[in-house]
Amino acid sequence: MKLVLDKDEVGVLECIKEVQIDCGFHIRDVIKKAKAEYGLSRTTVYEIVGYLEFHGLVSTNKAGNRELDKNASYFVICPECGKEIPGDEYVSENGRGICEDCYLEAHHKIKFADPMAVRSKKLFRKQRGLEGTEGLTDLQKDLYDFILTEGGATPEKISKLFGFTLQETRNQLALLRHCELIKGRKMGDEIYMVPFDS
Repeated sequence: MKLVLDKDEVGVLECIKEVQIDCGFHIRDVIKKAKAEYGLSRTTVYEIVGYLEFHGLVSTNKAGNRELDKNASYFVICPECGKEIPGDEYVSENGRGICEDCYLEAHHKIKFADPMAVRSKKLFRKQRGLEGTEGLTDLQKDLYDFILTEGGATPEKISKLFGFTLQETRNQLALLRHCELIKGRKMGDEIYMVPFDS
């Protein structure tokens, strides 16, 4: 049977990892940490530790102390994308186990209007003699051509048409903005990406 942990169980597991020492861990330390970081009650922590013991993730060592069995396998469900991830492959963030892809997407945001990035990109392109779409990836060229053809489009529309997440699309658009190929323009209630010279 495959063990799949929920959010609270992942939180308690992370607390156990933090308080465990060579000879094991004391449940009192886990309770303090789980209460402080995740607001879990003493009873909930006892129930979860019992559940983890039942499934072999926590065991009692020869000295009579509880310890985490690092060889036991388990899975977590990424709360962002719903993907099932093996226990040794998730990234812990605020007591949640999320997949690496969702973690990177959440933390790898390229700033759209960044004067230093624009200056740096312009200098880089000038030094290498790059103009227009020279030096761009095929995807960036496709995005730019689409915006030129349409005369402008929202990041949401571009995201749907190209099959990317909104954050991936925004990152690519930010790179085009740094090259001064596109800019944002408010039309009605929405921001459209339009050619820079329009």
